[in-house]
Amino acid sequence: MSDQLFREVDEEVRQDRLQNLWKRYGIYAAIAAVAIVVGTVAFVLWQDAQKSARDADSARFLNAVVQESTAADSALLELRELGNEGTVAYRFLAKLREGRLLADQGDRAQALVIFDSISADSGLGDTYRDLARLLAVANGLDVLSQNEVEERIGSLNSPDNPFCVTAREFLALAAMQVGDNARAEELLRANLSDASAPVASRARASEILTAIGR
Repeated sequence: MSDQLFREVDEEVRQDRLQNLWKRYGIYAAIAAVAIVVGTVAFVLWQDAQKSARDADSARFLNAVVQESTAADSALLELRELGNEGTVAYRFLAKLREGRLLADQGDRAQALVIFDSISADSGLGDTYRDLARLLAVANGLDVLSQNEVEERIGSLNSPDNPFCVTAREFLALAAMQVGDNARAEELLRANLSDASAPVASRARASEILTAIGR
């Protein structure tokens, strides 16, 4: 009886630790997604500026950003139009911003539609389409099934993909949500043994593995 009690207590403690990690990881995921977007946006803007001024699209994009806090509906309309009519770089930026704004407003389903439309845009490079796949998962992890997450970013789990470490973490989280700890362990151990993975990513992998008893 005492052994059974100890096992039950141990399991409850483990679940509490896992829930705390989940909350902390959710914050990390949002920060990571924002950092990726900021870096990509800066690069795309620089690249676009090198080609030509693009004054009209730039003005429309900045006007929409300014309106976000005071006239969100107008901002969304401007971003949507720019996403359909703008040059390649600003079309990409407008859709990213529209998806983020929709997610902030709680419309995750429509945000996923926007991010999925970016990932399906053959006019964009693979890096930008992969970024959109990651953002779709980052903003929809709590509503997407494990299979849906795998479909979106499973292909990013490749050593030659620059987002492979982040993709593995999201894939592991999706597996953990449905109790597939074996799959989560496989992904997290891949990050642990990946020399290219940031120290923080490897530390998280180790901590989560401990929390799920692996």
